[in-house]
Amino acid sequence: MNSPSTPPLQVLDKAITKGRLAHSLLIYGQNFLALEDLAIHLGNRLLQIGENQSPLSHPDFFTLRPAKKMRQILAEDTREMIRKIQHSPQAGDHKMAVVFEADRMNQSAANIFLKALEEPPLNTTILLLTTRPYSLLPTIRSRCLLFRVPGSPHALENEKAIQWQKDYRQWLDDTVSGLSDKSLICRQVMALYGLVAQFSNILEEVTKEILAQKEEGKNSALSSDEKAALEAGISVSVRQQFFSEIETSTMNFARALHEETGLEPRQQLVSSIASLEHSSGLLRYNFNVNSALEIFLLTSMRIWASLKKP
Repeated sequence: MNSPSTPPLQVLDKAITKGRLAHSLLIYGQNFLALEDLAIHLGNRLLQIGENQSPLSHPDFFTLRPAKKMRQILAEDTREMIRKIQHSPQAGDHKMAVVFEADRMNQSAANIFLKALEEPPLNTTILLLTTRPYSLLPTIRSRCLLFRVPGSPHALENEKAIQWQKDYRQWLDDTVSGLSDKSLICRQVMALYGLVAQFSNILEEVTKEILAQKEEGKNSALSSDEKAALEAGISVSVRQQFFSEIETSTMNFARALHEETGLEPRQQLVSSIASLEHSSGLLRYNFNVNSALEIFLLTSMRIWASLKKP
C-alpha cells in the first residue's frame, strides 16, 4: 500500500495543500489495489477525515463501480452518481467522486460521464482509476489530468500462491525433460489440470483475505451491491497479479534453464509469453479464468516440449 511519503502521494498532497488539485484526475498504474488505496487517502485528505478512518461512509464521498455479470459501469448508475455530486456538500466544503475500473464504462455511460467532465460540479474532485487508461475515450482522457502511479503489481504473499509458482516451474522442467511416451504425457496433462484447479482455489482465498482487510471496521459503509462490486474488483486485481507472476516465473525458468544446460530457449520464451498475454486478454471479455489458464498451459506444454534437455 502507498504511504503519504511515496512520490505520487507527495505530489497530490502538495496540490491539495496549495488548493491546486485538478477537478478531474485519471489515475492509472499496474496495481489496481494501490490505486484504490491512493483514492482512499485522497478522500481522507480532501474531506478532512482521520487517516485511520474510511471515506466510504462519508456523505460527500461517492463511488461508481462495475456492476452485474458483465462487470460494466452502466448508464443508469452513472446518471445517479452525477445527480448526487450536483448537490452542495453535506458535511464540509468539498465533495469527491471515484470511478473504480473506469475503463469498464459502456459507451452510453462514457458519453454521459463526458458531459460531467465538460462542466464539473463546483467544489468536486473526480477520480478515475484504471489499469488500462487507453481503453477510455480519448475525449475523457483529454479532460483529465493524467497521473501515473509507478510500479508493478505487488507479489502475492499467500503461501499457496507462492507454492503454485514453484509447482508451475517444476511442471515446466518436467515438460522440457521429455515426454517420450503416453504415460509421461498423461502425467503432465493431469498435473496441468491440477494447476488449474489450485489456481481457482487460491484466487478465491486471496480475494477473500483482501476483502476482509478492506471491510474491517467498515461494514456499515458498504451495501451488499457495493460489497459484491468491491469483491469483483479485488478478484480482477489478484488475477492480474497472478498472471504477472506467471510471466516472471516463466522468464526465471528460461534463464535458469539456459544457465544449467546451455540451451537457448529464447523462441520458446517469446511464444510462451505471447500465449500468456493472449489468455490474459481473453479475460477482458469475461472469459472464464480457468479456461483461459487451461489454454495457456496446454499451449505452453506444446511449446516447451519442443525443447529437450541434453
